[in-house]
Amino acid sequence: MTIVTRRSLLVPYNESLQSDFLLLNCCAKNRAQMNGPHTVSSAKQLFERVMHDPNIYARAVLDSHTREYMGHVFISDLDNKPELGYLFDKAFWGKGIATEVLAAFFPKAVRDLNLTQVSATSNVEHHASIKLLTKLGFQFSAHKRDTFGPYDEFVFTSDAVEGQSWLSGIPA
Repeated sequence: MTIVTRRSLLVPYNESLQSDFLLLNCCAKNRAQMNGPHTVSSAKQLFERVMHDPNIYARAVLDSHTREYMGHVFISDLDNKPELGYLFDKAFWGKGIATEVLAAFFPKAVRDLNLTQVSATSNVEHHASIKLLTKLGFQFSAHKRDTFGPYDEFVFTSDAVEGQSWLSGIPA
């Protein structure tokens, strides 16, 4: 199913989007806040998982006017501990695209997939991502560290926002 926002279309992945996905995920600048770039080989493997793994709910983000590929949104690990992730091309940073897209994608995914808890992570210095997660209703859970450095973990619990207008109250 396609999700439409003012500036974007969120569409299920198909084979025609592979080269755009590879470019996005192999770019060091795009993935600077996501543990660095993939190799072409590892990005191809990831694309295959996105296409065929039933435990990943993902959408390609396209410009609603030009149909240019802008990014990728997903919830992974649906069978265990669902985790929200997103990645946008650097050309679309700082324009409110991620907020607009995730304000449409995340509530629908939570509802459609019947999720009660979703986690997300952000590098400790990635203030835009932390602000976005907070807007979506995530709460800080823990400071952690891995081989790539320190990061924060956030948790969304669906009953934490019951009665709030979080479905429509996120400004783009």
